[in-house]
Amino acid sequence: MAGMTHRERVIKALNHEEPDRIPIDLGGMAASTIVVEAYAGLMEHLGLKEEGQIVVDRYLQTASVSEAVLKRFDVDFRRVGLGKSEVIPEVVLSDLSYRDEWGVVWEKPEDGHYINTAGPFQKKDVTISEIESYRWPEPRDPGKIRGLKEKALQLHQENEYAIVVNLPCAIVAQCQRVRGFGEWLEDLVVNPALAEAMMEQVVRVGAGQAEFVMEEIGDYVDVVVFLDDLGFQDRPYMRPEVYRKLVKPYHHRLIEAVKSKSDAKVLLHSDGSVYALLGDFVDIGVDALNPVQVTAAEMGSRRLKAEFGKDLSFWGGIDTQQVMPLGTPDDVREEVKTRIADLAPGGGYVLASVHNIQSEVPPENIVAMFDSALEYGRYG
Repeated sequence: MAGMTHRERVIKALNHEEPDRIPIDLGGMAASTIVVEAYAGLMEHLGLKEEGQIVVDRYLQTASVSEAVLKRFDVDFRRVGLGKSEVIPEVVLSDLSYRDEWGVVWEKPEDGHYINTAGPFQKKDVTISEIESYRWPEPRDPGKIRGLKEKALQLHQENEYAIVVNLPCAIVAQCQRVRGFGEWLEDLVVNPALAEAMMEQVVRVGAGQAEFVMEEIGDYVDVVVFLDDLGFQDRPYMRPEVYRKLVKPYHHRLIEAVKSKSDAKVLLHSDGSVYALLGDFVDIGVDALNPVQVTAAEMGSRRLKAEFGKDLSFWGGIDTQQVMPLGTPDDVREEVKTRIADLAPGGGYVLASVHNIQSEVPPENIVAMFDSALEYGRYG
């Protein structure tokens, strides 16, 4: 395995084989990166300087991690992102608010990232005809792919990293944004026909966009990510039987759209306790789960590996609720060793933090996490 490239390492691991070491992710997806304040502290701690201003993801207030940092930690992934809508352009409402192409209003508090505060169907009675006649985003919006193929092709040809594309194709999360978090969950129970009508429109956009994007770059991408939170700290958002009957078919259609155009692995991001749904994820073609929130109920890493490790890869696992912000570097090293011992045997593990590294995480702990991964993550 001498001379294994980053891409070869990732593909081998996601095929449930043991490469030379476990792959490492920082910034490969929207939920595995680092907020601006923590990033600035890390750069200072490492004695590195940013070339120009730090590039910030406005939505999450996360940093675009520099090549210097990625190479310092020998990170195996590089991300390509979609462009903005040209059919329904974003509307700036104020310095701290905007309305997106779905008609959802986002607002930013003084010390935080943007949160959705109002959707077009929120807090009111809605009919199916209103949903069907609404101006939904265009699945094949040219703005989404403008320059995308050139960037992906360049990354594929000029470096050895695994390429990740993040698709904004959530089903549950997008329905909750346009309808309201609680309102949509209520619809699933008291008005499932309305909930399904909304999911039909969302998956029409999401699956259409997935096909459109993968027609452009499917040959150059190794991992496709979609983010769709389905879990509270102690249980899924909905009963498993409700998920299977109402939501699962729409997730399946989205994944089929990706896999019809590419051989890339599909990574599903969902926070929280989703243990009860893991078998369903396997059924519909999910290849890997992120972020593996090990502090959530029933999400112990050893159990997950024992029960689902032959079918699912696990991506994340390093606790960001307690260990990373509150522990010492030694605590972080022990956390890394534990997750590697539980999740790495036989391949199928990508080491990353459980969601984005927040501002309260000391830079010493960030360094300890990645250096320990390199130290303890070698096979054989």
